[in-house]
Amino acid sequence: MKKIVFTTLLAIGALSTFAASPSWAQQKITIGYATPELASSFWISMTYGVESEAKKLGVTLVKLNAGGDANVNVQISQIQDLMERKVDAIIVGATNGQAVNPVVENAIGKGIPVVGLSSIPNSVGLASKVGADHYDMGRLQAECLGKTLGGKGAVAMIAQQQGQTWADTRRRGFMETMNKEFPAIKVIAESRKSVTRNGAINLVDDWIQRFPEINGVYNAIDDTAAGAWLAVKSAKKEQVIKITASNLSPTAQQMLKDGELVCTSAQQIVTQGREALRQAVLAATKKPTQAVVETPAILVTKDNLATLDLSLLTAPTSYRP
Repeated sequence: MKKIVFTTLLAIGALSTFAASPSWAQQKITIGYATPELASSFWISMTYGVESEAKKLGVTLVKLNAGGDANVNVQISQIQDLMERKVDAIIVGATNGQAVNPVVENAIGKGIPVVGLSSIPNSVGLASKVGADHYDMGRLQAECLGKTLGGKGAVAMIAQQQGQTWADTRRRGFMETMNKEFPAIKVIAESRKSVTRNGAINLVDDWIQRFPEINGVYNAIDDTAAGAWLAVKSAKKEQVIKITASNLSPTAQQMLKDGELVCTSAQQIVTQGREALRQAVLAATKKPTQAVVETPAILVTKDNLATLDLSLLTAPTSYRP
């Protein structure tokens, strides 16, 4: 197996391993898709990529939603259900990479190939791992926020659920870059739980009251950045507290345009969903797969937003999973 690294935002075109797609529909392929949730713009865009590629290739997709990162047992049961349905391959965006590992290993042991998507199960037997350079996403946020704050200050982090591979890796990229390049900026508050947009409002409001010196907020996802902004605005600290995020939902795009978000480190979410489906089909038909498919991070600001091809990053606004 090989590794593919997309080097530009224009790299979505047909991959060499998938150049001339056969009629997969004639082979009656069924792919299972276990997603951790469909409440955030991120997993909505990811699911759009998976579904649109399945439709394009003519394969059947069985989609199961765990309903949230905390619902590990739900996702384990759903993966077991996909195994009982005897699907030809399974795509897993894990609620918790370590916790779902035993059931993923069980599926692999039964001859069902598994593709990890973004939040990768901690399994050595995956047919392919599809995701972004999450470390670089954290690094880019640190560089952006550090420069915006002039190299000194106090920041809080909404780092999302501990145990989520993507969240842990982004956090590490942010922390290591901050410690190395901006040692005068200190992290004084952090949440390692799964936080929603509404949850971020209460969380940041509490931090502002407890730590009045806060002048920056890191967000592992853009949905919480929207909540953080509402708390900052309510406290009348828009000119003091700077907010950064990852991903590029329509909400984040508008926040950038309005100056509410300093920057966001974006990834090709739709591209990842499409590629995960492709790799699953290849594995299901016993064709060679790519061990790792990685899309690069890109720093998005108000200045360069208009130059991006958003169809690779987010689902159409009309899409409903």
